[in-house]
Amino acid sequence: MARRLLGAGATDMKFVRKDGVERSHSMSLDPIEDDRGQVTGYVSTSEDITERKEAEGRLVEALATEREAVERLREVDQVKDAFVSSVSHELRTPITSILGYTEMLEDGVYGRLNDEQLDAVRRLSANSARLLSLIDDLLTLSRVQEDGIGFADRIVDLRKIVAAGVAVVAPTLEQRDLRLDVDIPEEPLPFLGDRDMLERVVINLVGNAVKFTPEGGRVEVALTCDDHTAEIAVSDTGIGIPADEQERLFSRFFRSSLAQQQAIPGSGLGLSIAHAIVEKHGGAMAVESEPGRGTVFRVRLPLLTAS
Repeated sequence: MARRLLGAGATDMKFVRKDGVERSHSMSLDPIEDDRGQVTGYVSTSEDITERKEAEGRLVEALATEREAVERLREVDQVKDAFVSSVSHELRTPITSILGYTEMLEDGVYGRLNDEQLDAVRRLSANSARLLSLIDDLLTLSRVQEDGIGFADRIVDLRKIVAAGVAVVAPTLEQRDLRLDVDIPEEPLPFLGDRDMLERVVINLVGNAVKFTPEGGRVEVALTCDDHTAEIAVSDTGIGIPADEQERLFSRFFRSSLAQQQAIPGSGLGLSIAHAIVEKHGGAMAVESEPGRGTVFRVRLPLLTAS
């Protein structure tokens, strides 16, 4: 007579052996039916799953510990950002005051300075300006990354933003042997965003291109678009970026090894600010670079389209 084994599932149970050791077992009880569907017996199976249960428990504990560690790091990062923002605000006022007084000293408001004194004041002014620029970068990055603070979004023309950003950097080329080419379309490119922040992106990218390009080089800025996306491309013939460092370019305070070797000044915040602004506007930023052959940064932003 043929008989069928019907699966009835398994149940996890715990047992305590005579030596007091607790073991976990997976128990199952399956009925056996004959050709007429009558139950003629049962088959019971048992599997020791103690090691598997212990491994699962250790995994759960490890995941919980990791989750707690990540949460603690997030809290520490938030406290650090709040501290940096607070300190930056407090430092901005006295440094602005220092710059004001050094300017008056240079202008001879408090009496004529000899050449050595004037040189010292100019150095003080230049370093104070660098420090103020760093503070402004920290405050900008704090604003961009802080949740709940939106930009002053309005419809802007990307052509005017690119032109304005280039105009800010252009004066630094007067003492440089560099060629700057700008290609902007004739038709308006409407975009919903914060004009000042987007202009900051252009200033940072073009400023970097100028700073890291040796004399006799070339910097190109191009604004193009397709049906749905605008692209701002800033390319140069500068020192480039090693391939193994490119994924860290948008991290705060990161500076490439080539920039450090050549003692090119910078805070390492410009690209992280630009990247954060672009992402907040629903866009993306990418980089292509090769040491000694230059760099291209591409910013892609979604255009306003008629629905």
